[in-house]
Amino acid sequence: MKLRVREKLKYMFLGGLLTFAGFMLGNMNNTTDAQFGYETIDKLSVGELIVRKDIRLMSDDMEPRVHISWDRNGGRVVTYGPKGVGAASLLVAEGNGVVTTQGAKEKTGASLMVNEGGGVLSLFAPDGKARIVLGISEGDGVAYLVNQFEEARVLKP
Repeated sequence: MKLRVREKLKYMFLGGLLTFAGFMLGNMNNTTDAQFGYETIDKLSVGELIVRKDIRLMSDDMEPRVHISWDRNGGRVVTYGPKGVGAASLLVAEGNGVVTTQGAKEKTGASLMVNEGGGVLSLFAPDGKARIVLGISEGDGVAYLVNQFEEARVLKP
């Protein structure tokens, strides 16, 4: 059996050259995407779902309907009305729970907050400022009204 080292080296060199040429041609276009856009699935059944980023539910015309997000301090669920106008949100952060409603132009209409000291219900005027506040402070109920001149009237039990 005679070794043909020279012929084997020629074939190995030719194979390596073809492999290198294929690699170079395949990497010449850097904008190649394995997947582009969104995929629509009519029905999906999942036993367990682990998501590391936000979850966004969109309408058929790609308008937001529900947004679920979180970070190390807490989480938030926001629902949107038609065309993204008006919203209701539920927020939990560092032991506080907050429920808010928003109208047009993202103006808050009402807010309900619960914390270690009790709870606070606030109603907001169109200018975005709280005008009626009901709450619990140090075990006592507190209510105050704010007029258009920023003057507050405290109602005590």
